[in-house]
Amino acid sequence: MAEIPDLYRDLEDLVLSHGPPGMEDEVRELISHRLKGLVDSLKVDRMGNLIAIKGDGNPRIMLDAHMDEIGFIVKHIDDEGLLWFELNGGVNEKTLLGQHVTILSRKGKIPGVVGTKSRHLLSEEEALKVTRVTDMWIDIGAVNTKEVSEMGVKVGDLGSFQKRFIKLKGDCFSAPSIDDRAGCLILIEALRKLRKWKGTVYAVFTVEEEVGCRGAKTAAYSIDPDVAFVIDTTYGLDPATTSRETRLKIGAGPSIRALERSSRFGMGWIASRRVYNFLLDIAEEGGFKYQTEVNTMSITDASSIHLAKSGIPTGEILVPRRYSHSPVEVASMSDIEEASGLLVKVLECLDADWVSGLGEKFRV
Repeated sequence: MAEIPDLYRDLEDLVLSHGPPGMEDEVRELISHRLKGLVDSLKVDRMGNLIAIKGDGNPRIMLDAHMDEIGFIVKHIDDEGLLWFELNGGVNEKTLLGQHVTILSRKGKIPGVVGTKSRHLLSEEEALKVTRVTDMWIDIGAVNTKEVSEMGVKVGDLGSFQKRFIKLKGDCFSAPSIDDRAGCLILIEALRKLRKWKGTVYAVFTVEEEVGCRGAKTAAYSIDPDVAFVIDTTYGLDPATTSRETRLKIGAGPSIRALERSSRFGMGWIASRRVYNFLLDIAEEGGFKYQTEVNTMSITDASSIHLAKSGIPTGEILVPRRYSHSPVEVASMSDIEEASGLLVKVLECLDADWVSGLGEKFRV
């Protein structure tokens, strides 16, 4: 009898792996191990994307989930042994002060804390101000640059939040980097469950999504699939957010997105209406819980993938989570399970005839 996967344990393993943009090696190694026996071949491209291939023939379907997480990079080391840093991805600065972090040095993982001026020394005016990252530092216990050097920490070293995975009431859990280790788990589970499909599935675990969807751009160009599906996370409703900002509820099913754009990156994506309607039809016919959304505050790898080569029709399946880009993101395992089941059904229903209709020919 096949072993029943423990999704909480598998997700915890993924979350506890460090993978800031530009240093996704630890996550990639773990996923590679998980995929053994589930796919026909594995390869790593020159950008660092992990590409798992299952099947042979048409249609050619690309699945995408990014391995990287928000983090930071050491910019300066002062004479007192304190580390000054810059963000590596869209970290919510309000959540940084007092956090435990990990520096990924060449000598190993170095624990540290983001320092802050003691409350007893703050004026009332200072206490009300938001501290910017330029006024924060990381304390690793060193007292001078010599000790920092002996610990192996250098300017240019990357880091991320200290790792932890906490189960909450019901099927909810909290962790840093649910974005997008939840998507990685969904792809792994879909490849585990997939039994009947036509063509070739390229499951791509991408790098550097958090800094501009870079890995997906080169992977999509190389693969040139007929259609692509991005599996990521999205914003969930919380007490500080109105339903006009996001209508998505944790535990109400994954989101099928219609549009996204970001003024920060100057990028965006509008769902191929045929792909979008296909996802909706499969979700409804299969009895899957789902939600729909329009996002005008951020982007995913879909923004890069759909522009590759001559254009790739793309759809998105997203897991809602609260407190995005913080060390305490919260999500529901039921949404992950629904997303995985929906993705499997989508893959089983795709065939070459359906894909051929994505580029129509007209008689002239």
